[in-house]
Amino acid sequence: MSVMLPDQRPEGRESRLDLWISALLLAVLSLVFVLICKQLLSFNGGSAVIWFADAVAIAFLARHRRRDWPLLAGTFFCVNVLTGLAMGFEGSVASLYTVAGLAQVLPAALLLQRFFPNGGYFDSLERWATFILVSAVLPPLASATIGTAIASLRSGIDYSAIFPAWYLADAAGILVLLPLALNCNIESLRGLLDRALLGRLMLVAGVAIGAIYLILEVALLPFVFVALPLIWVATRLPLFQTLAVVFSVILLLTLQYVGIDVHANPSIVRVPGQQTGSMLMLVIFGSAIPAYVMAVYTNIERKRNARIVEVESSFRAAVEKSRIGMVLVALDGTILRANRSFCDFLQYDEEELTGRNVVDITYTEDQPDARGFCEEFFGQKCEAPQMEKRYMRKDGEVVWGYLSCCLARGIDGEPLYAVAQVEDIDWRKRGEHSLREAKERLQVTLSSIADAVISTDVNQRVNFMNPVAVQMTGFTLQQAQNQTIDAIFHVTQGREGEPLANPVTECLQVGEAVRGMEGAVLHSRDGRTYDIKHSASPLKTERGDLLGAVMVFQDVSESRQLIRQLSYKASHDDLTGLPNRDAFKRELLDAIESARERNECHALAYIDLDRFKVINDSAGHLAGDALLKKISKYLRALLRNSDSVARLGGDEFGLLFRHCSKEQAKLRCEQLIRQIVTLRFPWNERVYDVGASIGITEINRRNDRLGELLSQADVACYSAKHTSRGTVMLYEMEQSTAAEQHREIIMASAVREALDAGQLTLCAQPIAQSSDTSAINHYEVLVRMVDGCGNLVLPPAFIPAAERYGLMLQVDRWVVDEVLVRRAAKIDAAQIHFSLNLSADALGDSEFQAHVIKILEQTPIPLSRISFEITETAVVNQMESASHFVATLRRMGCKVALDDFGNGLSSFNYLKAFSIDFIKIDGSFVRQVESNFVDLIIVESIHQVAHRLGAKTIAEYVEDAPTAARLRSIGVDLIQGYHVGRPLLLEQLLLAEVQRNELPLAAVSD
Repeated sequence: MSVMLPDQRPEGRESRLDLWISALLLAVLSLVFVLICKQLLSFNGGSAVIWFADAVAIAFLARHRRRDWPLLAGTFFCVNVLTGLAMGFEGSVASLYTVAGLAQVLPAALLLQRFFPNGGYFDSLERWATFILVSAVLPPLASATIGTAIASLRSGIDYSAIFPAWYLADAAGILVLLPLALNCNIESLRGLLDRALLGRLMLVAGVAIGAIYLILEVALLPFVFVALPLIWVATRLPLFQTLAVVFSVILLLTLQYVGIDVHANPSIVRVPGQQTGSMLMLVIFGSAIPAYVMAVYTNIERKRNARIVEVESSFRAAVEKSRIGMVLVALDGTILRANRSFCDFLQYDEEELTGRNVVDITYTEDQPDARGFCEEFFGQKCEAPQMEKRYMRKDGEVVWGYLSCCLARGIDGEPLYAVAQVEDIDWRKRGEHSLREAKERLQVTLSSIADAVISTDVNQRVNFMNPVAVQMTGFTLQQAQNQTIDAIFHVTQGREGEPLANPVTECLQVGEAVRGMEGAVLHSRDGRTYDIKHSASPLKTERGDLLGAVMVFQDVSESRQLIRQLSYKASHDDLTGLPNRDAFKRELLDAIESARERNECHALAYIDLDRFKVINDSAGHLAGDALLKKISKYLRALLRNSDSVARLGGDEFGLLFRHCSKEQAKLRCEQLIRQIVTLRFPWNERVYDVGASIGITEINRRNDRLGELLSQADVACYSAKHTSRGTVMLYEMEQSTAAEQHREIIMASAVREALDAGQLTLCAQPIAQSSDTSAINHYEVLVRMVDGCGNLVLPPAFIPAAERYGLMLQVDRWVVDEVLVRRAAKIDAAQIHFSLNLSADALGDSEFQAHVIKILEQTPIPLSRISFEITETAVVNQMESASHFVATLRRMGCKVALDDFGNGLSSFNYLKAFSIDFIKIDGSFVRQVESNFVDLIIVESIHQVAHRLGAKTIAEYVEDAPTAARLRSIGVDLIQGYHVGRPLLLEQLLLAEVQRNELPLAAVSD
């Protein structure tokens, strides 16, 4: 039989296969039971005393979906018709009898699915009674009615005589087999495979059948006693096995006794006049009814007991495993049982709590109330309570619990004991206490801080304001509560600016902290205003849900006023009130930006007051300050609104003429100078004249570097002041005197950077005998500067700038240290003679002279190899200092050469002042000595004078052989120039000389 419940089989190929298997199984079982009933349970050619085939069909249909019924019903119909034909019935008669069977099979299956969609036919006596009604009482009426009519027509027997037997056969067959068929499933069949269960079934069935045999065959008792063994079976076996035993017993009794005419037991013998076997079948079936009832009842009680055990087990497990403390309390307050959570809550063992009164574990101060409550509750004078309660822990600590009570009652409703649940809320109570303390501290803190605080809910409605916020907004907390924050917090950009958005709105939208705009001003309800800084932060739960926002703002009026003052002082001159240099630079940067982006043209002018120092020194600093103030006001009055003026320092002012070319600026500056010249400055009964010199440069797209612009204007002003006071000088990139001075300034800056960065280097040019240019007498050490590209810059390009701006002393010091200290060892190893140039600044500086003498005393180079070259101009300017220094050098063993001789006006005159070793004839005479007779006479004269004084002559700038030959004919001792050799790096010379000196040593060793 199919084990599938109705409407629960899966779809698909497997479902169709299962359906065909069910149909095949139905066909086999129907055939078997039809043959049993027709061949074995039918007597004297009449109908069967009990009919099982319809019960099989009802079970199959009830357990399949209705869309599967056509196949199953068709199978049932065909099997029954074919079996009838095989047994000799006519086809029509067999078909009509089968239709009569279907008349009860289909309604019975429909009613079972209607009233028992999920099974459970024997879960209660009421359901079992319903099952009997819808399956074995009502449906057989249809089958018996149709079948009796057919049989009455065929046999001529009275209808009323056939109907009871037919009805009884169908109803008994359904009641005997259908419960067994419906309870037949995989689990019940699997139970029969267990050897122990199968053995128990066989033993119980054997005992019951044996007892029935003894009752009927030996004791010759009536059939009513058959119920006793079957009832015993119902108490010993499960429902399915009991139904199987009952079915087997009824089948065996029917086969054994129905149709017997003579037997020792009178209850078995057929009573004359009754239908064959019907009454006996009724007696047999009646003897099984108590067993059926007992089986169903036993099954119900077993399930009920199982549910009770399950519930009890679940209850015990729930109580024991519950995280909430649970206590069973007797009606006198004695603790009967406590679970693990309650024991852990109070730190007792269960044995220590059992038998104690619940009042004893209550906090001492609460015990009277607890005792009164127990009396009222156990006396049923009050409802089941739910309360927070204090208990005494084993260690004496007071803990909080949440108590819930209920009474367990018996069947008659009388209270048996109380079930109390005690939840540990001590952590919550302590947390609430901490929160209250924290809230109190927060309230005190918010009331004490200097910042104003306003909190809102998610709808921006105010729910808190501290006293500072109350004071600044002008609203009390009562007035502001539940109002939107926009209604009490009015801010604008500046005092007269546009209203600003409230940061709380954005804060709640983005869920992050938001800072208010700078420069915000709060307008109080009473008309006061405050410069404020404000921000808003969201309030969130642990899960991140928004609760509202908190806005904090503070009065920064004083600090902003101070900042404004400091900003003004930082950008303005204290004395004149004009913008200072930094502010003026910002103005220039704006002008430069407009020149770059919009190709605009502006002019920058530097003003330097003439005769200011005279006024300042003669009349005092107060007069100078008063003059500067007056000039400042005067300049502001003479300029356009678009122009800018600033004091750059001392008596210097800067002017920015916007949208003005340098020519236009020059005209305006000339007018300014005329206005300033007419200005008379009276002070202490004296009147002083004032003048000014102005330098101008143009700001355009090609000239847009701030540093260069300032330098150009400064240089132009310097040139104007030194050219002729009271003039205006334009800075022209390639033409003006100012540009030349600017280039010198730039070069001087480059020299200073080269000194700092070590970008100076040394070269050496040979000086040879005039008679043999290969015979090198000594080398002149020359200084070179290295530019940013690594190229060498010759002395004429940077020496004048260095001399003009006082850098030659630093250059000379670097050369002396580089040669006599840092490279002294290499120079000594090269065994060369050399000369160093000294500037006029060096000859006039006693500190430098002392430094040179100290180095000469320490250098490893023999002093006889060292010469110093000084120009005749330097000697003339520093005669006394130079003569003493030269004498000291010669006394120490060094040689001294007089450079550029003949270039000065008194060259021969100062030779009397001190002794020298070499005289270098100026190159201006040497270059044309071959072609110019005057130059030849001058060179011959210088040579003769030098020899008379004991000095050798050196001719420089010797560029070719004819010039060298002419000088040799004159008798000049030494020559220097490209004809002898070009300057080369000192490092290369030293390397070559060391290698040359090592060759003879190598040859000797070989």
